Amino acid sequence: MTSVLHETTRFKSQLTLSTISHELRNPLTLIHSTLQLLGSHHPDIKMDPLWRQLNQDVEYMTELLSELSALNQSQQLQKSEIPIRQFLTDIVTSYLPLFHTQKKSLSLNIQTPVQTFSGDTLKLKEVFINLLKNALEATEEGDAIIIEAKSKWNRIIFTVSDSGQGIDEEKRSTIFDPFVTYKTGGTGLGLTIVRNIIKAHGGSIRVYSKPGIGTKFIMILPVP
Repeated sequence: MTSVLHETTRFKSQLTLSTISHELRNPLTLIHSTLQLLGSHHPDIKMDPLWRQLNQDVEYMTELLSELSALNQSQQLQKSEIPIRQFLTDIVTSYLPLFHTQKKSLSLNIQTPVQTFSGDTLKLKEVFINLLKNALEATEEGDAIIIEAKSKWNRIIFTVSDSGQGIDEEKRSTIFDPFVTYKTGGTGLGLTIVRNIIKAHGGSIRVYSKPGIGTKFIMILPVP
């Protein structure tokens, strides 16, 4: 009975969040279109600090709604068999140009005999994209980011580590909480989405970090 009530409450919350996001997205799109139209008809207005700030605010709200939508759907999975090597190689290949542009290294290290695992490809890709974006923001020229895959005791262990600035203990304790952010312009939902997706797969995620040394996110997922 308790589990049924919990599921009903969760469904209602998701429905409410979905409705709110949908209702806000349309007027926000109109505001953004109007701002762009004003900018094209009156180019001088683009120099006005208020116009620029309004654009930034609209962009932030657009990103927030996108992440709220992702958060709402983070536990709704469409599973398939995912080939580990191909999955990770595709992600690294997509992001290598961006890392090279910023003069940072991105490498892949796979040490597991397990060939495939069951999961939602799109949502797990979102997990790695979020972690790589965070790593890019936390690192400087010459720093290294490594994605690793290992297996142990019917578990697949994914690691995303960087040699960046690190995270202090106080921030680590709240890093997965919704709307908690320590960077300018962030929504504070990225890592909450990451955690929810991993939990929906029956897994767990932990973060280890030392200021000035780097950060490591470890994700453990079951292998049937």
